[in-house]
Amino acid sequence: MRWSREKTASNGDGEYDFDQKFEDEINLTGKAREFAAIERFPVIYVPGYGAPPFHSRYLRSRLEVEGFDVAEAELPHFQTGDIPRSAAILAVEVQKTRYQFDAEKVNLVGHSLGGIIARYYLQQLGGWKYVNKVVYLATPHKGVYWAFLGLMTKAGRQILPNSKLMKEMNSNPSRCRKIKCLSIISNFDEMMLPRDSGILDCGYNKSVNWPVGHWGLVFSNKAIGWMVDFFDGLFDIREGFASVTEERRGDGSCRVTQGNQSPGLETAVGTG
Repeated sequence: MRWSREKTASNGDGEYDFDQKFEDEINLTGKAREFAAIERFPVIYVPGYGAPPFHSRYLRSRLEVEGFDVAEAELPHFQTGDIPRSAAILAVEVQKTRYQFDAEKVNLVGHSLGGIIARYYLQQLGGWKYVNKVVYLATPHKGVYWAFLGLMTKAGRQILPNSKLMKEMNSNPSRCRKIKCLSIISNFDEMMLPRDSGILDCGYNKSVNWPVGHWGLVFSNKAIGWMVDFFDGLFDIREGFASVTEERRGDGSCRVTQGNQSPGLETAVGTG
């Protein structure tokens, strides 16, 4: 672990002069993980609307290299069917994975519509009791207009903004706060309309500010790195120091916003 800090000067009576420039930087490497007491939970990947099985191959292999056991939820009709039914199937997959790996809980990763299926399971079916953390990739939490293209499918109608299902899921944010969440979106996501639909009202929000589209976020090494750090508890440390750094420097270099949060979490919108 590399830890560099420019400390503030003491004024002689045990207090610190916070007017002096202050900067913190933490670089958490693989070496830090060796000394950290990290409990690893298996990961279940929930694929997005119409995604073929091979779409998750790179992400799954990266997580396995990092030491995670990984499974993929097998949902019918390429995730185009009824969302509550898909969530019920996910509930069975969670129990099977817990039994297979002898794990108390699992982590979830949901891409696009897969994130909505994961959220429905967590919030509406009580799945939060069996899940440690969840990462949403390019998930339209408030619905998307491109779903008009999928009006012939049940899921396409259910994910429209202001649909009955989306209103139901977003009407009670307290259900979302029962679990630690990270939502990762891309500012170049061509499918995310309305643009703020990817912002989750509880937990962390991180945005990718380089050209990667809706489907490409699954292949983003940066996004996968955030995901691994989040599962290992190191993400919380880095974002906490980012907020302290911004407060001390006052230059807006790391934009941090407060929202309806999970207990003990800040909502951080990254810029890198």
